Amino acid sequence: MDVSEIETGHAARVAALDPLLPVPPPLAPGTGRLLTVPGGAGIAWSQQTPASDPWSPLRKHLLEVRLADPAALGGLLDSWFDLIHSSVVPGDLDCAAVVEVPSRDTEGVLALVHRGFTASSVIAVRLPGRGPVVGPSDVTVRPAGPEDLDVVLDLTMAVVEYDAPFGKVTPRPEVIPALRSQLAASLDQIWLGCRGDEVLGLLQLQLPPASSWCDRYSAAQGVGYLASLSVRADHRGSGVGSVLVAHAHRRSDGAGVPAVLLHHALPNPRSTPFWYRNGYRPLWTTWLRRPVLR
Repeated sequence: MDVSEIETGHAARVAALDPLLPVPPPLAPGTGRLLTVPGGAGIAWSQQTPASDPWSPLRKHLLEVRLADPAALGGLLDSWFDLIHSSVVPGDLDCAAVVEVPSRDTEGVLALVHRGFTASSVIAVRLPGRGPVVGPSDVTVRPAGPEDLDVVLDLTMAVVEYDAPFGKVTPRPEVIPALRSQLAASLDQIWLGCRGDEVLGLLQLQLPPASSWCDRYSAAQGVGYLASLSVRADHRGSGVGSVLVAHAHRRSDGAGVPAVLLHHALPNPRSTPFWYRNGYRPLWTTWLRRPVLR
């Protein structure tokens, strides 16, 4: 079975599993090292992340897989580890091996578990009209302005710090000034949940064209992206997040976007039930082995 046959078999499998997945593009050997085993193929490459980016380890070894036969994943992982073994420092906690697979493609994932990977995060998807109706609330929603930048930064850093124990997010000293600049440039995407004059939470929603970068994850094109939701720790569970998300859904549904995507930490005991209660479901799962070598 050559690579094109593997790609064709893989595309047929994932299309049958989930109609919201995009057609997988052909593997591009120019972007990394092509690996093949009977029934499977992949591209392996490495990536250095800026220290100012909290959402990822500094050093990543990535594998993009195509599996005509899900049982091929184990051999593909072993070939990949043979390739990267000599370039990895044992015990490097800011280095990870990363594999992203369709969430419903579960047949082969035991090979990841047996090799020390954990399911660390998910790209979840919501279609228009999904989710509960939120009743009247004393929480009001208003757009963020320049005068809100300090509280916006504090609430965003609260997400970084809360998600850090789950393995993918990494607070570093360089993060705060970089996040401040990024948030200042995107205040027009940010909404604040308030009681009176007190800011209790925020939500950041990207709509096209700002969200066009995530079209590659979905069969639907022109999707929205819910970039962040944060509620002050002393007000979690009080309805602030639900009001903010309902506001975002009214805006995305009203804009006619065919779907909204978001990332969340899968082991997070708050975000996982919250998002699925609000109409989302898993589309892609990121499996992480960190450190690569102990």
